[in-house]
Amino acid sequence: MLINLNGAIVSKSEARISIFDHGFLYGDSIYETMRTYGGKPFLLNLHLERLEESGKGIHLELPLSLPRLGQEIIKTLEVAQYPESHVRIMITRGEGDFGYDPKLCGRPNFLIFVSPLPAPPPEIYDKGVAISLVSVRRNLPSAINPAVKSGNLLNQALAWIEGQKDAAYEALMLNYKGELAECTMSNIFFVKDEVVQTPSLDCGILPGLTRKLVLEIAWTLRMPVKEGAFSERELLSANEAFLTVTSREIIPIVRCSGHVIGRGIPGPVTQRLHGAYRQKVSQLMEESR
Repeated sequence: MLINLNGAIVSKSEARISIFDHGFLYGDSIYETMRTYGGKPFLLNLHLERLEESGKGIHLELPLSLPRLGQEIIKTLEVAQYPESHVRIMITRGEGDFGYDPKLCGRPNFLIFVSPLPAPPPEIYDKGVAISLVSVRRNLPSAINPAVKSGNLLNQALAWIEGQKDAAYEALMLNYKGELAECTMSNIFFVKDEVVQTPSLDCGILPGLTRKLVLEIAWTLRMPVKEGAFSERELLSANEAFLTVTSREIIPIVRCSGHVIGRGIPGPVTQRLHGAYRQKVSQLMEESR
């Protein structure tokens, strides 16, 4: 792993940041994660734009312009020279005394983490994965805007810990109304009677970029699509289900909390969407050259 710390590229063992940084003290930070294809970052501009929106959501001005941040990411990838990379960019409030006032802090810090992206195990696509519906609820949108990717991830961490009690691949959370929301690191879709369905943004979820691209692909393929509020029962009675996540694309779900989804194997709609997704990735990467 290599880290770009405020423009200086250092190793994992060399990276240091103050214990008085408010990102550490209060989770007062924002982040984005992305992956590469052919060594080039995918949807870089969209990720950076969402990072900027997250900054606005917590009144944090980015220390660099979006083009400059993009250049720093490219620079770090070129030094790392991994075949494929996982990239995490993080902006913290900066070092300051105890207290919540942003004026206590100096200039924000930026960090870019670049690590090798291993090929996912084929069985997650061939056989699907099991998820767990956990008791931890998604944060109330009026308390913490789900569109903000903040470094305060205790909500997701607690859900993940509970999900691991079932050895689940992912933990699925409901919102405060008891409706399906999202998983700790991914969005969820299910297919019922050939209609592709997913919780709407109004359910208090992150507007995932992979989620958005999958919806666009489904519309292009003229698949019926429905965004809305759904219950646990509707998921469990689905014909098939899948997760969307930047690093691993589309992952079939075959069980939820021990309940078999559909026939217990990756479904045809999921497989068709994944094939179309990979074609779209190739097209977009070719257009970006």
